Amino acid sequence: MRLVENRRYAAALDRGLSGLDLSLLLGKRILIAGAAGMLGSCVVDLLRCYGRCQVIAMGRDSLSAEKRFGPADDTFFFCRQDVSEPITGVAENVDYVIHAASNADPVHMAADPAGTLIANVQGTKNLLDYGLSHKMRRFLFVSSGEAYGQPNAGMDDFVEDYCGPLDLSSPRSCYPEGKRAAEVLCQSYISQFGADGVIARPCHLFGPTMTRKDSRAVSEFLWSAVDGRDIVMKSTGLMERSHCYIVDAARALLAVLLGGECGAAYNIADRRYQMRICDFARQAAQAGGCQVIYKAPSGLERTGYSKVSRAVLDASRLEMLGWRPRVQDAIVETVEILRESRRGER
Repeated sequence: MRLVENRRYAAALDRGLSGLDLSLLLGKRILIAGAAGMLGSCVVDLLRCYGRCQVIAMGRDSLSAEKRFGPADDTFFFCRQDVSEPITGVAENVDYVIHAASNADPVHMAADPAGTLIANVQGTKNLLDYGLSHKMRRFLFVSSGEAYGQPNAGMDDFVEDYCGPLDLSSPRSCYPEGKRAAEVLCQSYISQFGADGVIARPCHLFGPTMTRKDSRAVSEFLWSAVDGRDIVMKSTGLMERSHCYIVDAARALLAVLLGGECGAAYNIADRRYQMRICDFARQAAQAGGCQVIYKAPSGLERTGYSKVSRAVLDASRLEMLGWRPRVQDAIVETVEILRESRRGER
């Protein structure tokens, strides 16, 4: 059973569309790079649920894409393309481009820091060049809350004009520094070439579009809960972070795409899920009927850990666009959807 055939997930998509004015997308063509990723795939699902625009889903694995999204039709097709290479697989003009292609989990970042940085910087350039030569109306770059670096001495929430220090001697900085460089590239294309661009900075996301290969802590917690296995904590988990359910985050991307100010950045975070990592683990364990245990991390896992001590994003600017999270009990819903989907695969 494909994820979109899950009743609970379909209902979450319907709630995600409610109150969202997508009239500007009527009859338009939207290219989504990173369409197989956690966030990109949910945006594809939302737009296909809307059903009144054409979606070009771009990624590197066509077989996985067909399994995830199904065959092409009048409003959807998949384009096999690595964004780090010049864009050659799409000849059509596009109205909107969403760049959500990047490694985002710690193990993959630790194993391929160069590829992680290149996908953000070179990938952004390739997509901007493609968009400008194909009548693009607007470009949306999906950055990250990690781009803020370390918080200030007061441990204040991150607002969009803050820029903290990053450790440039660490290959782990490939991700946040790649995001920063790509953001500057977007601003440069706006200034120099007249592009219309906006930036979204999501916090730590979770939801049923997570894959088994995702090594981020929240993903591992939730998959353990789905399986009914004890959740393994590999740190004290005292770091406080912002989190957001994936459908609400995808909804936020569309709000920024259509209503954001050119050149502006917007944090994506749900105040209801601002909590320490250990508290998220406990809620996931409660949803899955399991326990939390502690174990030392491997060397590769430790290399991929962020050294930021507090990462709380202020989403006031996004909320001024009218965005509000729609899904209640998102941790429980994630576990239930993934359990139902797993049973449907048997």
